[in-house]
Amino acid sequence: MGKRLRTLNPPTPQGDITDKNFAKVQARAATLQQNTGYPFASTIYFESDAPALQGFNNIVTQLRYVLKTYGSSSQFAHWHGKPVIFFWNPLGNGRTLAMWQAVRNAVDPQNTTIWSAEGVSTDLLSVFDGIHLFSAAYWGILRNNITAVDQGFRSQINAYNAAHHTQKIWAAGVLPGYNDTKIPGRKGTYIVPRNNGATYRASWNGALASSPDWVTITTFNEWFEGSMIEPGVTYTMQYLDLTRQFATGWHG
Repeated sequence: MGKRLRTLNPPTPQGDITDKNFAKVQARAATLQQNTGYPFASTIYFESDAPALQGFNNIVTQLRYVLKTYGSSSQFAHWHGKPVIFFWNPLGNGRTLAMWQAVRNAVDPQNTTIWSAEGVSTDLLSVFDGIHLFSAAYWGILRNNITAVDQGFRSQINAYNAAHHTQKIWAAGVLPGYNDTKIPGRKGTYIVPRNNGATYRASWNGALASSPDWVTITTFNEWFEGSMIEPGVTYTMQYLDLTRQFATGWHG
């Protein structure tokens, strides 16, 4: 995403442990920037299925809290001066675009923030400011046509922008690999082999070929789903080194 290092964090119901930890991350980021000169910004990944975030009133209350508490901080992710929030699976479990429009009217009626929706349909753009793929379009990786898949999303968003005179955002996702087959009770599991870094390289190449506005990485440290790039015993610094290579070479 742009030229700043950003992280996505779980939802932060007011006062819970994640909220407190997020405040610590923000403070630490400010210190690091002061000491190193490198900016580091974080934002919220709004987990729409989280029990504490169910219902219109809870959603509105928590979003207002996040923006009031963190939105003006320079350590909170911004794009063109606007705070950015990511939303997981906004249309799952009976949620509708009409509901989200009502939420937006209550929280951000002047569109002074940027909301990115997880999903593959441009219908989301009637309410949200862009789409991202937490899946990183893994099916394109498995079928060896990730470049065409990513470019297809770019074309759809370009067409939407042309038709509606908007500037909706395409966030291409990248993935080092994935394996959730060992999670107890999970159905529909699948594997995306890492192939000693080749999967990550193909994913990045496909993403960058689509001229994305942002790039999202799935994920830094979700070890339980096997999608991490965090250094460990098996891969050491391999995936951070690759991330640096592609991120510094990106002229988006």
